[in-house]
Amino acid sequence: MIASMSTDEALAVARLRQWAATRAALDNGKSLNIQHPGRPTGKPNTNRFDAALVRVIDFERALCTLDADEQTILVLRYRDRENDKGIASAVSWSVRKLSYMLPQARKHLASVLGRLNLL
Repeated sequence: MIASMSTDEALAVARLRQWAATRAALDNGKSLNIQHPGRPTGKPNTNRFDAALVRVIDFERALCTLDADEQTILVLRYRDRENDKGIASAVSWSVRKLSYMLPQARKHLASVLGRLNLL
């Protein structure tokens, strides 16, 4: 599955998974030890919770630009780890339509994240 994705799509999926983990940690009142790319590593980040929250909010803004069906199938697949049959059932589609729409949603998310410099 991953081999058939473009680099941007794979990066978008990685961002989706990072968002899901960070959102879950923040919802539970915890902070993840995530270092922001490009930030010097010599000094500890005292605002990890705030930095994680900003990354989550930025990603959620990007995700909200997708249409509702795209948001739903991406969240069900990559946050909830639902299989094709479960996703198709949840959105009342055939598995065949889902297999067409899922790569389109990944490409759309990758383009939005790229435009916002979040990839």
